[in-house]
Amino acid sequence: MHVFLGSQGLGALGAWLEGQPCRPRRAILVPTASNPMPQAPWVDVAEAAMMAEALSVHRLDLETATPREVSAALDEADLAFVTGGYPIFLLQHAQRTGFADGVRLRVKSGRMAYAGMSAGAALAASDLAGYRDDDDPGRVTDTAGLGLVSFYPLSHANRGREERYARIIADEGDRYDFLPIRDDQAVIVRDGVREIRPS
Repeated sequence: MHVFLGSQGLGALGAWLEGQPCRPRRAILVPTASNPMPQAPWVDVAEAAMMAEALSVHRLDLETATPREVSAALDEADLAFVTGGYPIFLLQHAQRTGFADGVRLRVKSGRMAYAGMSAGAALAASDLAGYRDDDDPGRVTDTAGLGLVSFYPLSHANRGREERYARIIADEGDRYDFLPIRDDQAVIVRDGVREIRPS
């Protein structure tokens, strides 16, 4: 499995792509988590970063896509890139369209790589119950994530969230493996082994 998780910075993306046995060439970009937000400039930034790495990019909005469209798009791609926004809203549509199951199977079998930023990083965890905020419009009865990593990413760790994250780790760190990620960092996971890099 090849997984790239971050908060904001994409400086480590190129080296991660080059370090894979079979470099991804065709990506799907999922902007869905940001749909309820008035603006989401990070989606265009992610698309530009992938195009700069010679990837062909197809945007796939899970909110409006059908399960058949999602399945077809996944069959044509070797990288799924999921951007930030509301994690539970993202999960709702990832479950409804079959994206969650499809990506999980493809990544775990080595047929696809996964990159997630912020909410997209949270989606890679085994469960998203702890990522639910009051302003998240998503509605799910099952909070299971993709289960691509054994830890729980805590994005934007440098944005005044140090005390909040320290409290979470102090309260629940004996049961869960939390990993704070600053905006200038990325976590590379290869076959279960993780490495934090400047990004």
